[in-house]
Amino acid sequence: MSNLKKLGILNREGMRACNEGRPGDALFQLTQADSIARAMNSPLHEAKVRNNMALVYQMSGKFEEARVSFRIAAGRAVEGAGEGNVLHRLIMRNLDSLIVQAEGRAA
Repeated sequence: MSNLKKLGILNREGMRACNEGRPGDALFQLTQADSIARAMNSPLHEAKVRNNMALVYQMSGKFEEARVSFRIAAGRAVEGAGEGNVLHRLIMRNLDSLIVQAEGRAA
């Protein structure tokens, strides 16, 4: 099986675990997917996986970990396709949403 196929499977299964309320399993699978993306030197794949990791952290209430992952994802998206690409804009919207949610919890 190719690394790209493994990455896709791990990413999908990680998000499935997240949606089923299993954030630990989700992060385990997404971390494996991230390692493959980095080994492939594929910044756009890494950005997608890091965005998903950040979403899992956010859903788990781990806002600082989510913020860091969104920032890494945004940087990799820019590296892979330039400033303001579709993936970068999505990640930045997710980061903005996180900031609003975290501020709401702090109030």
